[in-house]
Amino acid sequence: MPYLAMSLNNLGLMLSELGKREHALRATKEATDLYRKLAKQRPDAFMPYLAASLNNLGKMLSELGKREDALRATKEATDLYRTLAKQRPDAFMPDLAMSLNSLGVDLSGVGRGEEALDAAQEAVGIYGGLVEQLPEAFLQKFLRSLRNLVSRVREVGGSPASHPAVQGAAAILAKLGIPLDAVPGLGGDEEEER
Repeated sequence: MPYLAMSLNNLGLMLSELGKREHALRATKEATDLYRKLAKQRPDAFMPYLAASLNNLGKMLSELGKREDALRATKEATDLYRTLAKQRPDAFMPDLAMSLNSLGVDLSGVGRGEEALDAAQEAVGIYGGLVEQLPEAFLQKFLRSLRNLVSRVREVGGSPASHPAVQGAAAILAKLGIPLDAVPGLGGDEEEER
């Protein structure tokens, strides 16, 4: 059953990349259901796979405009990653940041701007710590989450330049020799990135 779940999850991702969203959703739902059963039997072994599958499911649901369903899946994924990150931060903190980034996008999609901003701030905070340790591994993810944070700040009527989390991110970038105004995609017209 684990190999079937993994194959279905991979199939869902490939179908999604080909634009076959309904087929991708079906495969990913089936993978998620299998991982849910496996995680009940052996949580230590399969909870990370369930969380990843739920995150993929949220993305696919969002792409199909099923925003509330997407939010539920992404929220569950984030909760699982939060639990995993408490147990093994070195292994799962990057996954938590990625899931928080997606959660912010999904919360925004259902009009929950303040909660979306909280998720985006937390994602940037985690990625900020990671990029200071391993810039080559996490810089692009940090920048993507920063772009989403700027969108969330604007969404709630704030000024990105004066927002503390954006200022903190700018300070991290300055240590890396990257001025904030040199970061592409902070203008406000960008597509959301999960």
